[in-house]
Amino acid sequence: MGSNDSTAKEQSFLFNVNKIFLVIHLLMLFMFSSLGVELMALVNLISICFYFLAFSLTKSEKLSIYVYSVAVEILLHMILAVVCLGMQCNFQFFLIDAMFFLFAMDCVVLRKKKKNHVAILLCCVYAIALIILYMLDGFYTPLYKLDSVVIKSISIAMISVVVFLIITCMMCLLHFMSSEEGAMEKKAQFDALTELPNRFYMMAKLKNLFEADKQREYFLAMIDIDDFKKINDSFGHNVGDDALKMLARTIVNKARGVELSYCRWGGEEFLLLGKCVDGEVPKNFLDELRVEINSKTFWTSMGSGRMTVTIGAGKYKVGQDYKEWINFVDKQLYVGKCTGKNKVVC
Repeated sequence: MGSNDSTAKEQSFLFNVNKIFLVIHLLMLFMFSSLGVELMALVNLISICFYFLAFSLTKSEKLSIYVYSVAVEILLHMILAVVCLGMQCNFQFFLIDAMFFLFAMDCVVLRKKKKNHVAILLCCVYAIALIILYMLDGFYTPLYKLDSVVIKSISIAMISVVVFLIITCMMCLLHFMSSEEGAMEKKAQFDALTELPNRFYMMAKLKNLFEADKQREYFLAMIDIDDFKKINDSFGHNVGDDALKMLARTIVNKARGVELSYCRWGGEEFLLLGKCVDGEVPKNFLDELRVEINSKTFWTSMGSGRMTVTIGAGKYKVGQDYKEWINFVDKQLYVGKCTGKNKVVC
């Protein structure tokens, strides 16, 4: 979870957008070739080559370059189409598509890179170009003369394509933003270092458990690394981080096949939520976990090291809310710390 995931989503979004543009230009190439509009057929052939090459940009880190290149291609293509066929074919409406495209790209790519002022500038250029084209309409003769029925057919086709592109662009944008929102929510509930859920995730899970009135079937266990400050002071915080990650991996592996939720509660503390066995806290399971953690080795500049943990656990007691339940297992942990450490107290 992080910037790499976000970039991959942006690349995927632009890759799909590029495919749509490529298909449209292929259809236009066929149309202009059939109508004998050689110049526009050539222009579309060049555009097709451009969009084939643009696939490489969508897979790179240079996404803003892709956006600007497409924006310029749309503008030039539209101007040439109007010069060749006139305003009656409605190619000028592709500028509206271009504005929607830049708006979508502003939301997906440019805003993150703090380059959205370029998108605003391009939209202004589009608006000015559109005004100039309408002002000049009637003062120039299109390079190609087409039958009025053909012009009407092209006009309807272009408006249909414009509407399709706007709808598609907005749907893709909504899908992207929805997935981004889900990713942000997930990120907010996970610890960046250990990649375990964090305390917000566990608090929500406990709240849901109480709302379903199923808390009587469960136990809580608080795990704390013994003398963790000494590990940081003696070997450095990088080694301390490695120890935390190793403990997290051990918890995840031990939880496989068992109904057990876990989180990094804070600092060197981890919280487990699991089902009781025969109505009691599964002390044997927790002791096995403690021993397994003790057996793990982390590496330092001075050689290998090991750590021990103390675990405080307790099942739900009638009348407790989830905060009181957490406080209870925290007190059990404190008892373990005061009576020799490296043990399970429940």
